[in-house]
Amino acid sequence: MRPAQLVEALLFSSARPVDRKTLAAATGLGAAEVEDALSELAMRYSPERSGVVLREVAGGYQLATNPSCAAAVERLRGEARPAPLSAAAHEVLACVLYLGPLTRGAISRVRGVNSDAVVRTLIERGLLVERGTSGEGAGSAALLDVTEEFLVAAGASSREDFPPLESLVREEELERVRERILRGD
Repeated sequence: MRPAQLVEALLFSSARPVDRKTLAAATGLGAAEVEDALSELAMRYSPERSGVVLREVAGGYQLATNPSCAAAVERLRGEARPAPLSAAAHEVLACVLYLGPLTRGAISRVRGVNSDAVVRTLIERGLLVERGTSGEGAGSAALLDVTEEFLVAAGASSREDFPPLESLVREEELERVRERILRGD
């Protein structure tokens, strides 16, 4: 069996992105063989040639339908794309992505409005998750963080794929935001 076949089978059978280390462990291949297999699959599943593409997302690799085929796939499944995210949802995701993990209270302070309903929606859509608490004691607020599903939806391997916050916001505005976060909780 060729290395690319083994890697392809694993990616096909996994609903989640699979990292290089896991691919190597599951196939018994060396790191170089996994890299060669991924390169071969990237050519085979290029968006110009295939209805299936190899995506590098959320720290791993995943086979997915080619975005250019989305309308046909949706018709077959009888489903529509989820409603687009609101501006408020984008703001909350940006806060958590760049400043997080954050509590609900910190998110609301940064935005200047109560964000509980937006946070609830993002948790329901699998884009935010509670990951730990803000303190040791009972009743400590839950910390929210972006999920692997968020990274997959954004087409990102990790947080590092996003532009640095300092390139998007002036330093004085960033300081005001950090002050708001420190108030409370």
